[in-house]
Amino acid sequence: MTLSATLIAGTAYFMLGGLWFTPLFGKYWDRAVGFCRPQRWRPPAIYYLGPWLGCLIAAFATAILFDIIRPASLTDALKIGFVIGAGYGAALTAVNAISPNMPKPGLYALVVGGYHWLGLTLCAAILYELA
Repeated sequence: MTLSATLIAGTAYFMLGGLWFTPLFGKYWDRAVGFCRPQRWRPPAIYYLGPWLGCLIAAFATAILFDIIRPASLTDALKIGFVIGAGYGAALTAVNAISPNMPKPGLYALVVGGYHWLGLTLCAAILYELA
């Protein structure tokens, strides 16, 4: 797997988050964590750098798995991404949602877990196509 494919896949996963957590499901994430966005609020750089780094690491890990598994088709790659997204991304998000300070853990698990599930499936598709 090439470094450029991994960077593209990780960046696409991150960019999906920009859509997911702003216009699509941002208000649900806010509600889930109990956040009230102030007017004209601008998140600090860490709100972008941290998730981008996490997406790159997840893409790198997925690329390593692809080197081991060697999916034979796009369908196989999508199945692998789906399993990684559900089995690790969504499941671990749901576990982390169950904390005493999470106002709506079920909503958080759906919004954030759904993002990781879809994002890792997207990541797998891109890695396969660029391999």
